[in-house]
Amino acid sequence: MREWHKKKWILILSLVCMLVVSGCGIDQSSSSAKDGSDAKNGDEIKIGVIVAETGPASTLGSSQANTVKLLQKQLDEAGPIDGKKIKIIKHDYETDDTKAVVAMDKLLSEDVAAVVGATQSSTSMAIMPKAIENKIPLMTVAPIESDSEYVYSMSHSTTVISTPIVEYLKKNNISKVGWINASDGFGVTGLPAFEKLAKENNIEIVAHEEFDATATDMTIQLTKIRDAKPEAVIVWSRTPAAGVVARNFKSLDFDIPMIQSTAAANQGFLDQVKDDNENVMVIGSKLSVVDQLEDSKQKEELLAFRDAYTDEFSGGEPDLFAAHLLDGVNVVIEAIKAGNTTSEDIQNYLQKDLGEYLGITGTFHFAETQASPEADGISVLSIENNTWKYNGQ
Repeated sequence: MREWHKKKWILILSLVCMLVVSGCGIDQSSSSAKDGSDAKNGDEIKIGVIVAETGPASTLGSSQANTVKLLQKQLDEAGPIDGKKIKIIKHDYETDDTKAVVAMDKLLSEDVAAVVGATQSSTSMAIMPKAIENKIPLMTVAPIESDSEYVYSMSHSTTVISTPIVEYLKKNNISKVGWINASDGFGVTGLPAFEKLAKENNIEIVAHEEFDATATDMTIQLTKIRDAKPEAVIVWSRTPAAGVVARNFKSLDFDIPMIQSTAAANQGFLDQVKDDNENVMVIGSKLSVVDQLEDSKQKEELLAFRDAYTDEFSGGEPDLFAAHLLDGVNVVIEAIKAGNTTSEDIQNYLQKDLGEYLGITGTFHFAETQASPEADGISVLSIENNTWKYNGQ
């Protein structure tokens, strides 16, 4: 019996030793991988990206996520820049601002040189304080307002978005409009900017209505607007609510133009208004109508991105939101190509040396303003045969 117990304990000790050795092996492997990773990371420059790849805002963020994949593939194929590999670290915040803040913390812990994001205005505002506190350049891809030197807007300001709307109204002798917007972070930003431009151009807002961004019917609000007899209706909301407004607009038999903001310039909106979209327009990217543009340097840039995207994603079309993301990452890459590898160096380059930069979204002048690109990358787009049509504005 004693001999049996002895053998039993020897067996147990042997198993424990095996587990310890095995455990140590894992730890050593992890440590070795970490050491190797750290060594590798010395030759890496990381760019963080926060987008809504899933959730309600994925109608905007999915093309941004695709653009990250395309960019990383292109960067890998091109090889290191001055011996430094560029790694894009993407986080899907699932249309949840809290998760976006968590993602921002993770990116900061990984020593990213800059951050691009987020898909929504409210989310961008949520992550912005952390970027400013840590002095990390933040390339925002949703309309926000900030006077921080560390925040760069890749998307157009509400004033810039409103400019082609006002130009369209003036060209068509429209002086009375109805306004309807979502009551969320993006929806409420449009009216103040538009009001100022409208007043300067003798355009009267005869009705103003709001709706919850999650609402599934806006008939009551649109009926009130119709009673005010406007000559056009302006909508400030992202999809899917933007599409709901458009469908209600058609069901009420409005016979006047509806113009939606850039947040409706995506395939999701086209799908929502399919086969019933007469008089429905959006402020969209020239990227969406690139084949209809006259030859120019801008057209060359747009075509290059469009063709690379469609080849990579089986005919899928990039949109304005993909353009915002692309410009955000590419501006950082421009800084890296110029020999800037740290957040501080990239920040100094963007502030002092980049100058005029022609992006897919439009032309940027960070030395003059970080609030918006010019309006040269957007236009009033109508819909014909369920695709975008360029109106020459």
